[in-house]
Amino acid sequence: MATTRTAVIGIGLILLVAFGKTALVSTFFLDELLRTGPVLLLLYLTFTVLTALAIFILYHFFGHMISQPQGANAFPKPQDDPGKENLVEMHARNWGLSKAETEVAILVVKGFSNAEIANMRGSALSTVKSQLGSIYQKSGLENRYQLIAFITDEVCDAAKAERHEQNAKHRQALLRVLASPNPEENAANVPAGPNAAVLSLKAGK
Repeated sequence: MATTRTAVIGIGLILLVAFGKTALVSTFFLDELLRTGPVLLLLYLTFTVLTALAIFILYHFFGHMISQPQGANAFPKPQDDPGKENLVEMHARNWGLSKAETEVAILVVKGFSNAEIANMRGSALSTVKSQLGSIYQKSGLENRYQLIAFITDEVCDAAKAERHEQNAKHRQALLRVLASPNPEENAANVPAGPNAAVLSLKAGK
């Protein structure tokens, strides 16, 4: 729906600009004898084609700059997951990926297809495929699925390690409170965690 509406607006803009150019030229640059129907129609068609061609060229070369937010890593995101992006950038340095290859790898890991990546980056589909081939060669991975699985596994491992560290800190805080002379008074200073019930039972004795 949005694409069709944009196309209709674009066509209307082209026709309007072509009409304005035709009126301008016929008024100031054509003699009255030349202001005939066929001549005006020819001028209108010529300006329509030229305007459409100019808009197509501008959109082809500069459209991706308008559609994307400014910034080196400002890509559309199906989900907000900075962990994957950070891991890709970390491994990209180890693998020796270029900046463009790193950006392509990030988009692949986030679930975008080759066509979507080419459209977002304003590059040809063949360029994206070539960059992916280079990524797989440098990383030792065989395809996009292995790349996604590799990064996803590391995200899960990192989340498990962080959760384990938080649980360890929570247990240490519990032990400090239980070992204090007045555990009831210090219980409020311990954040909620998996062992909160244990603390409440101990403190209630």
